[in-house]
Amino acid sequence: MKILVPVDGSEHSLHAVRHALVLHDSLKAVPELVLLNVQRSVAQGNVKLLIDAQTIDDYQREQGMAALETARHVLDQRGIAYQYHLSVGHPAEAIAQYAAKHGVSHIVIGAHGEGGLGKRLLGSIVAQVLETTALPVTVVR
Repeated sequence: MKILVPVDGSEHSLHAVRHALVLHDSLKAVPELVLLNVQRSVAQGNVKLLIDAQTIDDYQREQGMAALETARHVLDQRGIAYQYHLSVGHPAEAIAQYAAKHGVSHIVIGAHGEGGLGKRLLGSIVAQVLETTALPVTVVR
């Protein structure tokens, strides 16, 4: 079993990581845990004319690693093996594509992202993930 946990650095995504740990501990066969962070592409329009591709890639990698930091720390503290992946694109599409391409059997996702607009955006991302994948999805508050 492979469990995918999309992580955006919010408290809700950390709740999803903790719930994935509960699943991990309750299963007879130890599942693979994969953390996924999806950065929205900033290389649109005239941005590519002003900032070189390497700088954009470095920025998105830095932001993705920052978003994964707390979740990775929680798993490291427990001694749980996991993988992580960084992606760029529309979050719901990237989550569904990653799950399909990498043989994911279950997705555990936080109900909301960071506060304000992010909360509404990730809420809609959760809905889009539910619409675009036939996999079991656990939404954690």
